[in-house]
Amino acid sequence: MRNDVVNTNEFSFWYGNFQALKNLTFNITAYKITALIGPSGCGKSTYLKCLNRINERSGEVSHDGSIQVLGNDIYHPTVALPELRRQVGMVFQKPNPLPLSIYENVIFGARTHLRKVTSKQLDEMVETSLKRVGLWEDLKNQLNRSALTLSLEKQQRLCIARLLPLKPKLLLLDEPCSALDPAGIEAIEILIKDLKKDYSILIVTHSMSQAKRVSDETIFMYMGELVEMGRTKDLFENPKEARTAAYIEGRFG
Repeated sequence: MRNDVVNTNEFSFWYGNFQALKNLTFNITAYKITALIGPSGCGKSTYLKCLNRINERSGEVSHDGSIQVLGNDIYHPTVALPELRRQVGMVFQKPNPLPLSIYENVIFGARTHLRKVTSKQLDEMVETSLKRVGLWEDLKNQLNRSALTLSLEKQQRLCIARLLPLKPKLLLLDEPCSALDPAGIEAIEILIKDLKKDYSILIVTHSMSQAKRVSDETIFMYMGELVEMGRTKDLFENPKEARTAAYIEGRFG
């Protein structure tokens, strides 16, 4: 029996008069890694940003249809965006640590969203979160160090750690390895696969090899439309749609 974290039903999205997403219907399984692939401009990042409604900062936007996260309609008028973004955390292509200490980066969300948090609780959040992303042993004696001095790989790990004190249900990763070298890519992919034990993960990637390595299920989009979705192994080895085969074989995109 499927356990879905996201249910998307006939969902369309516009930036002004431009329709970026067209009548999307699919579900995303909890505690799986789902890869979202497709050529540039196909709507991958737009869909990702719809899940925590961060793209509404882009100006005039509108939508039709629905998206539910854990059974709740995220576009319902009563939805509080801060609460939604607590549940649906996002990491971007380029690591974006705050110009603060490592410690303050990790607890930034907790200070913003949580009330009556003690210093001891904050310390525990920092230790737990940095351990979860494999940074604690390296950085436990450098917590006052500027986050901006870390390597890009460690900055990206820190950006993931920054989400964890808020206990999100869904992690959105938008090309999280695009700024990293091969060693950094490998390290982040290992982390992503480990995080699957506790989080549902949706990752946008242009790398077909990365999608095959890390994901359980894959969604292929083209020009704002869903073309095909299935188990990653099945989609790559036996695609049902000609456009899927052409894309993963590198014949366009």
